[in-house]
Amino acid sequence: MEGITGGLASIALGAALLLFGKNLRLFGAAAGFFIGFVLTQQLFPGTSVLLTLILSAALALGGAILVILARSSLQLFIQVVGAVAGAAVVLWLLQSLGIASGLAAWIIALVGAFVSFGLMARFYNLGIVILTALVGAGLIVKGVGTLIPLGDGVGTVLTLALAAGGFFYQRNR
Repeated sequence: MEGITGGLASIALGAALLLFGKNLRLFGAAAGFFIGFVLTQQLFPGTSVLLTLILSAALALGGAILVILARSSLQLFIQVVGAVAGAAVVLWLLQSLGIASGLAAWIIALVGAFVSFGLMARFYNLGIVILTALVGAGLIVKGVGTLIPLGDGVGTVLTLALAAGGFFYQRNR
């Protein structure tokens, strides 16, 4: 039951992010949820789904509140959130492909964080669209993966396809 609840919550938040990702409060909440989900699995493997969901929800609430509180330096804050979300996407991608783990994965994730920060600094609106599409797609695939076992390649292809669809939808909206 816990896996179904976590999967459905992840799918719902991911779909909202794919469709309405330009809403910065939603972006902060979804990034917090995704970061909590990925980091809990990376740092504490074998954690129950309920505890993972609670920690992810707490980070989601924290992300939304921080976006509201950081009005004066919102662009810098969004860049930092984008960097952390970029690192979480890289960690998830590495985990789903089974390419790297341990210290190597964290070093690659750090590179992803720097790239995401630079993307957000240079192309703020485009960066938000790209990151919300990637995080939203990642959340949907994570949720579907808890309900239906997906192969590594299937999950990656599905994530990239959903991210591309979300990107084009948000850009044309």
